[in-house]
Amino acid sequence: MRAGLVAGSPADERLLNTTEILSQVLLQDVEDAGDGGGRAKKIRQGTSAERIVSVHDPEMRHGRKSKAVRFDGHKMSLVTDVDSQLITAVDVLPGSAKDQTGSLELVQQSEATTGLQAEAVLGDMAYGSGENRERFAEAGIELQAKTPQRPDIGFFSKDRFDIDTDRMTCQCPAGQVTNHLMRKGFHTRQGGQPVQDLAFVFPAVGCAACPLRTSCYRPTRKGREVLLHPQEAMIQAAKAWQQSPAFDDFRKQRQVVEHRIARMAQLGVRQARYFGCHKTLFQVLMAATVANLTLVLAKGGPSATNRPLRSLQGALGDLFRAALALAAPIQSRYERSAEAPTSGAIRSRPQPLTLRVATSRPGL
Repeated sequence: MRAGLVAGSPADERLLNTTEILSQVLLQDVEDAGDGGGRAKKIRQGTSAERIVSVHDPEMRHGRKSKAVRFDGHKMSLVTDVDSQLITAVDVLPGSAKDQTGSLELVQQSEATTGLQAEAVLGDMAYGSGENRERFAEAGIELQAKTPQRPDIGFFSKDRFDIDTDRMTCQCPAGQVTNHLMRKGFHTRQGGQPVQDLAFVFPAVGCAACPLRTSCYRPTRKGREVLLHPQEAMIQAAKAWQQSPAFDDFRKQRQVVEHRIARMAQLGVRQARYFGCHKTLFQVLMAATVANLTLVLAKGGPSATNRPLRSLQGALGDLFRAALALAAPIQSRYERSAEAPTSGAIRSRPQPLTLRVATSRPGL
């Protein structure tokens, strides 16, 4: 079929893209059976994060809101100012992306849009990983987010052990202290870099005679091991913050983001009106612009007495201009592919509202 097409022409590019999609769809759920010849195949176990869900929208991905709730489509990320309640930055991610993906870049985009520096970034537990905290700390931005809860396995969890990151010691509930660190393999960071895993190891003799032995870990010839997180000091600081009065203020301020999320849902962002992340971003930008404009009108506009709205009124225009910038290539794509049938196509159903980040600003 390519013989009759001009190399590099729009028709040639569409044919190549269609061929690549078809190839991935045919092979994404099978793998080599391991017979040595390479001809025998078997069904692949598990689901790849890059699995194509729909040939009509190749950028759709499987995603999960929880273990029981799944969706096919995209995720919407947003940043909201807690004082003015204005949405200052938005983005659209693949449905399979982790919630914290691009969170720092989105906050930096918000700072560039408003011209104001973020005093703190408030996020839910999905953004509280050690790696994400480290990225925000390196950028000089405070990230306030809950730490993930540990499942109850019937034995003492890591929270029952006192880890001193300065002296590099670990004290167990029975009072024993160890500084013996052992290598426990590697794990891969988000950027692909390997990181050495370490664990504190208690002497087997001391653990065997401990009166709390049956409550600590399953019977084994070794002593109790406690993993040392690569960002252990940051995780401990976050846990201490969760027990402080400042955590109550955090929960109240995050309600602002929940209200903006509900407003975006009212404006129809739970259903994508276009194919692909790029066009869906245009829809989200327009919805955010409408949400901001209606909020400003409801509060009487950016008057001299309304300092938060007056300080962020430039963000309204920036979001609208970004939407217009995306509209031009979307319109040209429709003109080039007007003959493509769309009836019966599977529309991606985004699970929005994943970033849930609010920025607070000094001096307002």
